Order: sequence, then structure tokens, then C-alpha cells
Amino acid sequence: MNQEQLTTLLRTLLQFAGGIAVGCGWLDADTATTLTGALVTLIVTVWGLYVRRNAGLVAAAAALPAVKAILAAPATAQAVPSPKVRPSE
Repeated sequence: MNQEQLTTLLRTLLQFAGGIAVGCGWLDADTATTLTGALVTLIVTVWGLYVRRNAGLVAAAAALPAVKAILAAPATAQAVPSPKVRPSE
């Protein structure tokens, strides 16, 4: 699942939950909209930081069929479970 798909799914689920909260009278519509926007922003930011860490970037590169081998720092190579990723010496 890519980041755009995750964002869309997350936004839809939060809008659904916000709709239930508004329907039950727990929140007003403006508060639900504000909370949905804030939560989507925070969660997508945290997800983006996680995916773009060194091991995440190397794992994404190793998943590409055109990539045959990657030399990485020993700690990064250990964090990526791929036979394509080898520690540099």
C-alpha cells in the first residue's frame, strides 16, 4: 500500500468515525472535521518519517526488480531482511 492509498483509507475511516460521533451527538460537525484533518496530518507525517528512515529506504530499493545488490552500513544491512542487501566492509 502506498502513501496515497493509506492517506485515502485513513481519511475515509476517520470521516466515518466522525460521522458516527456527530450522529450520536458527541461532537459537532466542525470539531469532527478539524479532528479528522489533524489526525490525518499527524499520522501521515509519522508514517512518512518511519518509511523514510535508512532501513526503509534501503528496503524499498531492494524491492525493485532492477536492483541486483545494495551495499549498506552493517546496522542498516542487518535491519533489512533481503538477500540483495549486504553490509559494506
